Amino acid sequence: MGLAAMALSGFSLRSGTNPSPTSPSASTSFDLSEPTPTPMPTPTPTSEAPVGASILSDQIASAETSWWALSVSAGLVPGVIESTELSVVPDAPTLLTTAEVAVRLDAVPTLSGFVVVQAGAGDINNGTDATVAISNIQALWQAVQARGGVPVVALAPPSDVYGAEVIELNGLLQTSAAANGFGVLDLYTPVAAPDGSWADAYSIDGVSADAAGAQLLAQTAITQLPQLVTPK
Repeated sequence: MGLAAMALSGFSLRSGTNPSPTSPSASTSFDLSEPTPTPMPTPTPTSEAPVGASILSDQIASAETSWWALSVSAGLVPGVIESTELSVVPDAPTLLTTAEVAVRLDAVPTLSGFVVVQAGAGDINNGTDATVAISNIQALWQAVQARGGVPVVALAPPSDVYGAEVIELNGLLQTSAAANGFGVLDLYTPVAAPDGSWADAYSIDGVSADAAGAQLLAQTAITQLPQLVTPK
């Protein structure tokens, strides 16, 4: 028998193999059903309610060109809304002392959220030593905490007359704020000259910011405050 005929007849050339015409054929069926989809994880919401912030300041913060009005009051600070628990201090002809600033707290029995405390420049302008001024400011922080608020420490602004004293006070403010775990809002460096006076074009009277200075300080607040008012 030829090889071709043997192949067609079903004989195997392998030794020890006895072909059986009744051997079951290999399965040719396939599972065509669709796989069960894996459920997608539900995204975790990341948005948080805005944090309330108010200001306790010796500066003229109610003017339309003030840094506070151009940042927090204008709703431009991400994640921060203005709190109405402390009213903005009315226009004042001079910087307020810490004692005058403290009077604002007398009518406020409770606070919540963050309170930007901007004080000390009025004391310095009245000839108060920086070491005394820092004690007065620390009393303000304690009063805010006693009412349930969380202080944010704002550095004192430059001064064309008391530049050296302002530099000393701001150093004390930073050291004390760090020791107490308070955030520091730097409203000094962006507009200050090396000697503690106002940098050119940011103040007209050498005491407070002009329109350009207020705009720069507002941008500083917009940039820095979101990191300073994060609940711990």
